[in-house]
Amino acid sequence: MIKSELRRILDIVADLSQRDVKKDVLEIEVISHSGLSDLEVRDRLNGLEWLHLVKESLPRPNHREYRLWNITEKGLQELSHQYPKHP
Repeated sequence: MIKSELRRILDIVADLSQRDVKKDVLEIEVISHSGLSDLEVRDRLNGLEWLHLVKESLPRPNHREYRLWNITEKGLQELSHQYPKHP
């Protein structure tokens, strides 16, 4: 179980990527949807990356505000444990 502040950012990345591990999400979009400061969102994305729930898309752009992120299979599994499917 991850902290709620990390879960919120993971949910945003999942929603923006439509739960597709191959779809890149602009960091600036995550910031916009979160209502948090860019530093708070970057810190939480880095925490999620450390947990292998998201990963930064490579190659890394030169401008930090244009970093791209992907949800990982582990991230999707983490979300499915919180929101189990009902028959």
